[in-house]
Amino acid sequence: MILKSDPKYNRLDRPGHPDGMTVPDGYFERFADSMSEKLPVNALEQRPAEELKPRTTWMKLRPFVYMAAMFAGIWCTMKMFTMLQQSPADLSSPDTMQIERMTASVSQDEYADYLDYVWSDYSEADLLEDLYASGYEPTSFQP
Repeated sequence: MILKSDPKYNRLDRPGHPDGMTVPDGYFERFADSMSEKLPVNALEQRPAEELKPRTTWMKLRPFVYMAAMFAGIWCTMKMFTMLQQSPADLSSPDTMQIERMTASVSQDEYADYLDYVWSDYSEADLLEDLYASGYEPTSFQP
């Protein structure tokens, strides 16, 4: 019986035994020449080189136009963010000139129709909640 640990079993481990990894003499020196002989001729190498066309005005200006468009887009984006971040106090408290112009442009009939429309959706509980949220004190009201 032969054991795997027996040195006779693995002949490659014995000193002086070739490992089987050999190449013929001068193989790597002749490799580049023999490979180029075996490859087909490349059609692109046979074609004459084309002349480069001169750059047009648009080709010269294109990077600057793209950069200007990019900065314009960034500016528009920042403008949108600043418009969206305005405080609610700024939006809900218009100046008196605006209020006067708005009331002058609406007739009494239109205003009555508007109140009928708004008050139909507005309950007494909503009114009381809004009054208390705005700081209304029932004790401060004297009839």
